[in-house]
Amino acid sequence: MDEPRVRTAARAPRGLAPLAGVLLAAFVATTSTPPALAGSTSKTRTRSMTSTATPATLSPVYETTLDNGLSVLIQEVHTAPVAAFMVWYRTGSRNEDVGTTGISHLLEHMMFKGTPTYGKGEIAKILQKNGASFNAGTSLDYTNYYEVLASDRLELAMKIESDRMVNALIPDEEHRLEMTVVRSELERNEDNPHRALYNETFAQAFQVHPYHWPTIGWRVNVEQIRTEQIRDYYKTHYMPNNATVVVVGDIDRDKTLEMVKRYFGPIPRGAEPPPVTTVEPPQQGERRFKLRKPGDTPYLMVAYRNPALADSDNYALDVLGIVLGHGKTSRLYRALVEKKLAAEVDAGNETGRDPFLFIAQATVASEATLDSVEHALEAEVERLKNEPVTAEELARAKKQVEASFVYSKDSIRSLAQQLGYYNTVASWKYIDTYLDRIAEVTTADVQRVAAKYLVADSRTVGWFDPLPETRAGGDGAGAGGASEPAKAVARYRPLDDGAGAGEEAREPAAALEPAASSGAAAAPGVRLARTQPVRTVLPNGLTLVVERNPANPTISLQAVVKAGGIFDPPGKSGLAAFVADMLDKGTPTRTASDIATAVENVGAALSFDGGAETVTCQARMLSPDLGTMLDVLADLLAHPSFPDEKVEQVRAERITNYRIMENSTSSVAARRANTLLYPVGHPYHDYPAGTDTTLKAITRQDLVAYHASHYGPNNTILVLVGDVEPKRAAEMVRKAFGGWKRLAPVPAFAVPAAPAPGSVLRLTVPMAGRSQTDVVYAVPGLARTDPDYDAAMMMNYVLGGGSLSSRLMDNLRDQQGLVYGVYSSIAAGIGAGPIQVRAGTNPANVDRAAASILEQVRRMAADGPTEDEMEDAKGYLTGVFPVRLETNAGVASQLLVSELYGLGLDYIDRYASIVRGVTREQAAAAAKKYLKPDTGYALVIAGSAPDAAGGGDAR
Repeated sequence: MDEPRVRTAARAPRGLAPLAGVLLAAFVATTSTPPALAGSTSKTRTRSMTSTATPATLSPVYETTLDNGLSVLIQEVHTAPVAAFMVWYRTGSRNEDVGTTGISHLLEHMMFKGTPTYGKGEIAKILQKNGASFNAGTSLDYTNYYEVLASDRLELAMKIESDRMVNALIPDEEHRLEMTVVRSELERNEDNPHRALYNETFAQAFQVHPYHWPTIGWRVNVEQIRTEQIRDYYKTHYMPNNATVVVVGDIDRDKTLEMVKRYFGPIPRGAEPPPVTTVEPPQQGERRFKLRKPGDTPYLMVAYRNPALADSDNYALDVLGIVLGHGKTSRLYRALVEKKLAAEVDAGNETGRDPFLFIAQATVASEATLDSVEHALEAEVERLKNEPVTAEELARAKKQVEASFVYSKDSIRSLAQQLGYYNTVASWKYIDTYLDRIAEVTTADVQRVAAKYLVADSRTVGWFDPLPETRAGGDGAGAGGASEPAKAVARYRPLDDGAGAGEEAREPAAALEPAASSGAAAAPGVRLARTQPVRTVLPNGLTLVVERNPANPTISLQAVVKAGGIFDPPGKSGLAAFVADMLDKGTPTRTASDIATAVENVGAALSFDGGAETVTCQARMLSPDLGTMLDVLADLLAHPSFPDEKVEQVRAERITNYRIMENSTSSVAARRANTLLYPVGHPYHDYPAGTDTTLKAITRQDLVAYHASHYGPNNTILVLVGDVEPKRAAEMVRKAFGGWKRLAPVPAFAVPAAPAPGSVLRLTVPMAGRSQTDVVYAVPGLARTDPDYDAAMMMNYVLGGGSLSSRLMDNLRDQQGLVYGVYSSIAAGIGAGPIQVRAGTNPANVDRAAASILEQVRRMAADGPTEDEMEDAKGYLTGVFPVRLETNAGVASQLLVSELYGLGLDYIDRYASIVRGVTREQAAAAAKKYLKPDTGYALVIAGSAPDAAGGGDAR
């Protein structure tokens, strides 16, 4: 319920990437952000809905305007029994005034506080009970609200959104309470160096235009906004003639239109909102600034002024952004990352309704300097202005745009977001001609726009130059923390590898366990349009699972090798993850550049990640390119060459990423909790990502030996879902992987049990200068194959896995206003990973937050869920399944989990009955067995001391 979030360390938290950027980043269900090109930040647009391969299931967009001025866009997409319903208001931080910055975002929060029809909290509870994925978001030019749910429940979304378009209550008491929640969100942003750098870049680049302030607002303004001002803003901007309704999915157009008319037609037209007339004057010289805050990793951001979305120069600027900073073939990657100046780079043309910014940015490598990185980045920009891009670069950029357009059709939510965003900022028809206009871009066009826009006099340069400090826990060893009772504190290994720490789930379903969240069986009455998966074991032992989905000419590939951090030797944690990072850095027949070129030339994406238990691979491709991608993947898995120069490049990148994690209060708290729970020598005790010390100790020979002893076809599972026949897929996989020799012996894929703590293990990790402190409660959990898993999963959902309507969120956020988010999770893998409760709060509220968490855990352990809570949870978990199976990637993820843990390929079909079969008594027994708040647990607090940040509960 906030502005779009940072997707990666190099991703803008506000504004949307341009179309090329939007389509090139793999679609992630983040708040109000359209799908974007994987990793690119080229602008915020979308391409033509008539790409090279338009599925028969995709109908033309139908557009109409109701008598009250409401714009309506409807598109039938019969790929899954799912519908996306969205309401987009043409109001965002751009429409605010000095003194009331952040009011759009604050109003968005208040829209969940109820109407005369729906009481406080009821909207979230009703939607979750019906299995909807829902949320809202505020950005520069818009505020939107969405529900993605089974198509036979579409009317529920219309009832709710039409009601709160005119009947939101916005009570004064709820405003005061919500302010502590928003304050927590502000504090979280202040502690994120990259977000702080973004906000300051906009503040410097724009002097008079409202893009000057962050979407969340200046804190001094947000804290002074009165309830009456929020109500006035609501009445001024929330009306049908300032909104677009978008409906996409498995629907009937005529029936859907009648439903829209029934619910939204009676709402009266309002007066036109005041226009935004402020025009940013031309910039007349470079602007520079430097941020100094506690941290360990420098960041560079360089922003150039660009034109508004509708300007024709943006097509060439989109291509320019891809050439400069998208992917491993980009110029910045080769000039900065490959030369060990940067750990991550990104560039793209970000657009808005008014002129915005082309942004290039870099995460500075551990041995480099901001000055050296800036000079190298500037040299690449100058080269673009002075030399035409090559024909190969131009063709590759266009192919990536075209392919990402096809990928966007895999997701109903993605299609709805594209339509809503562009119709709000310009016109949805913009995307109809986008591919054609991209195809017309020439090398001369790219050079022309580079010379026109990437000039020093319109440039804003920002440095995040961190203040030196002792990192929390000093190399992960727990130094600086006070533990009671005394216990050796070493490194921690989160089962999720720490990914996304500090970025809470933006929708209820994201907090579910892997088997539930990645998709499962349909709710009663919903028939999934799926074919049965086919399982094949190759002669060399490789397990292949294929499910055909001919709806779109794309394929999702997911794979695991049972070679994760649980096998790291003592003193060399991070070895498994290091090996995973080296897989695409070269083979005897392919250089790293050859690999990147082969993948990106066909508009595909391929990535590896080393986690605690497995190494995972994810890829997406157009179906004609499956053979190419299988050949590349087979070579990478079987024959990595571990070039010396790439070893050092990856080592530097991993050290930089480790230092970033060690400066996040949420990450530090979660990691340290596991060092308390699991003894030294246990596979979950160490960081699977490694530390400064262990990463420096790993040699090339370590990498080679680890790969030789852990990588083999009989230790690998490969899943393909998409437009390919199982028989044909098996033939192609045999051809690509048949020569890979079996691994002997195969390391045992198992994790020993760890003793439960017999007392309270408390650790405080001081991290000076943070605005927010994080609290983590943790106890040992259970394995995914444990018979108690389903009951424990249900109990966890009610406790804190259900997001907005969970007990933890209801108590700590809605009733007390102590946190922006609080969540519980079960990291159930092949071993018994931890059950954790995580929350971030103002330092002054730490004791109250910790006490409230313990209170809710004790209540759950003592009594378990109520019958009503169980029914609500079952309604959600069964109702959300069609949503989770909406994409090829969602189905592939579930099939992979099913095969990895031996759940059976029919697990998807059985899941609804499994959930329905869990009783309240079973869930209560699981709570009593595993939570054990009165027996022993770990409690870790990481951040500033209570008197260091001020603020606190201002109610």
